[in-house]
This record gives sequence, C-alpha cells and structure tokens, in this order.
Amino acid sequence: EHVRMHSVAQAPSARSIVTHGITRVSSRTRRFSRLFSAGSESLRRCASVPSRNSRGRIVPRAASKRDDKEVWIQTTNVQVLLAALECGLSTTALFPSQDAGLAGEWRKVGRFSPLALTEDGTVTEEDGDFYRAVGITLKVNGPEDVDAIARMAGVEPLVVVDSSAWRIIPAENLVAKFGATDESRLFSVSETAKDAEAMFEALETGVDGVVLRTDDPAEPRELAAYLKKRGMIGGGGEGPGKLELTPATVTRVETVGTGDRVCVDCASAFHPGEGLLVGSFATGLFLVHSECLDAEGYVNSRPFRVNAGALCSYVVTPGEKTAYLSELRVGDDVTCVNRDGDARVVTVGRVKVERRQMVLVEAESAGKRFAALTQNAETVRLVTAPGEATRVVSVSTLDVGDRVLVHLQEGARHTGLKIVEEEWYEQ
Repeated sequence: EHVRMHSVAQAPSARSIVTHGITRVSSRTRRFSRLFSAGSESLRRCASVPSRNSRGRIVPRAASKRDDKEVWIQTTNVQVLLAALECGLSTTALFPSQDAGLAGEWRKVGRFSPLALTEDGTVTEEDGDFYRAVGITLKVNGPEDVDAIARMAGVEPLVVVDSSAWRIIPAENLVAKFGATDESRLFSVSETAKDAEAMFEALETGVDGVVLRTDDPAEPRELAAYLKKRGMIGGGGEGPGKLELTPATVTRVETVGTGDRVCVDCASAFHPGEGLLVGSFATGLFLVHSECLDAEGYVNSRPFRVNAGALCSYVVTPGEKTAYLSELRVGDDVTCVNRDGDARVVTVGRVKVERRQMVLVEAESAGKRFAALTQNAETVRLVTAPGEATRVVSVSTLDVGDRVLVHLQEGARHTGLKIVEEEWYEQ
C-alpha cells in the first residue's frame, strides 16, 4: 500500500534513496513540523469532504485513466485561487510551509481542498483525524536528477517534478517512463499557462497533472480555456475535437412497453444541432437532439435538456468512454456533439428519471444494426443525415427509410472502457 495514514500528532518523514536530494516517503514518522502545528487548524476549517472524484481534488493512488488531467494551484494571491474556482480549473490548492496560514484566511472564497507541502517535499492532505501522504515533490537541477526521477516510476504513487531551477527538462522521457506504469502519476510545476500546455502535450499523452505556481490571475483563466477546448475539463468549451458521425438507415420504429426514461439536464445550454450520443448498443450510438427547439407550441423549449432514453442506455462521456444513463449523477461530465461531429464537454446538473412509454428505434449502417429505446414523445428528436428534408426528426414522426446520424465504436465495453473480446455480440 503506497498511501500511509499518520496521526495528526505526527507527520511523514522522508528517507533519501538517491544522492541528489530526491526522497521517498518512508513508513517512519516524526513529530509535526511548525507548518502543521501552526496551520493544521486553518487546514481543517477549509478542507472539504474526502474525495470521491478526481475532477477537483487529488485521489491519493495511482490512476489508470491516463486522460484524466488535474491542476493544482500554488499562489500567494487569493485572486488566483478565486479565478481558478470561477473558471472551473481547479479546487485544489498547494500550500508550502511558509504559506500554511493562507489556507484558513481564504476559506471564505469558496470550497477548495488544501494540500500541504512539507520542507522535505512530502505532499499531504488531511483526512479526518489523520494526515495522509499522497506524493512527493522533487526538484530538478540537472540531467542526473531527471534520471533519478525516472526511477521513481512504479515506486511512488505520485511525483511532482519542480524544474524551475533547470528549464531544459526532457518531459517526454519522464512521460514515457511514467506512462508505462499504472502505479505512479506524474505532475509538473508550471509557472505559466503556456508552460502547462507544453507539459500536457508532451509525447501527446502529457503529464497527469500540473501545479500552476503563479500570482497572476490571468494564468488560470488562460489554462482553463485551453483545457476546455481540449475537452479535459467541463464547462462548455469548444470541444476535444471531432467525433465521426455516420448515416444510418432506420429499419424499425415500434412502440413497446413502459420503462424508466432519463432526461439529462446540463449546466450549459445546448445549441441547435447539438445533443448526446445515446444507444442500446455500445457499437452504435444515435445523436439524440436536445430540447432547445420549440415543440410545436405544446411544450416550452428546455435548452439545457436531452431526453436521452431508457435507463439502461449507453451515453458517450469525455475520452470516448461510455457510461450507463443510470450511472449519471449531478456534477458528472458528458460529451455534447453537433451534427458536424464537433464535440465539447458539458456538466450534468440534474438527472430526471420517470416511467414513460417507450419507442424502439432500429437502424443499420455498413451492414451493422443498432438500436435505441426512447420516450414516445414529440420532444425526442434524432439528428438526421445530410440530404434529409429536415435537420432533425421526432420519434413520433420517424419512418422506416429515414436516415439519421450515429457514432460507430469498435470493441466491447467494460466499465465504460473499450476492451478486446474474442467473441461477443449485442442484440
């Protein structure tokens, strides 16, 4: 077990394992330094509940989802923290020993998770009556230090590289080394948004996280804009790129029994042509349009909502993963797509489940058959393929032979991730 629990009367010490000042968290403990005795009450007052989600706060273990990116803020300017909270960049702040008192002073700014950095480089977080060591910070002063850090891959659960004293750090080498193991995560200290972007793009995969160390409030906003554009954080950015959409011909439309229908209400407004990718089969998901259009005067538009379908349906989430509609909760992210395939990340604000009559829609493309169960309602619309008379079609008027847009995916799915199966099928 990489993560050790320590009493609030103790703090983890560090034991040197190489000759260049690089340390590994040891099982030995010592009395708290002045940082914790002076700042523990401040840290306790503003610490949020224990993390169950990696979007805003470090999860102190190795992460196998390499596309999950995190940002911590290190600053002496409260406006920087405020900017990070407002733009959705981060809710985690790192406080070195000399700045420990700021955690308490800033608690009224908003809810954030404080991490403490001891003088020996250990990163800790408070967890109830204990402090937990979650990683180490290692300084780089030359190429020999980079080699030593590379040897930490698979040894330490989280390593934060601080290369401010030596700017020529071969990030690609470290990303490749840490990317080869699920036992360790690699963070980098960056002093500007541009530096952070370079770290996130190193060797395409990038580092797992960045500590943005700055006193300029413009930097977190610039970095947030970049991450939203790449689809790495939510909030209605331009998107992570394009998802390929393929025309499929409707082969069956039939009312079936009743079922639990899921409406996904999001914190961002959908635009005409946008919706969520939903379906009964992971291999082919229909582009279900949002309710941003008026419903023939019967129902007011709800630009934040997609009437997505049956509780058991798949929905595409960031990173081209899938989740069941039944799994979505407030605060989760889903992928919004328009008819051109442009994608962006939106955050779920509410999931509404009600029992309704269902309609079965089946369609075929490239010799493969796909299906979706939707509510039998005029407000449920599918986005049509280019060349059709209308850009969307309601399931209440959908006919066999109509062409709609689907997103094709290869491989089976297990817990939302693509897997390779020798033999499998959906029907």
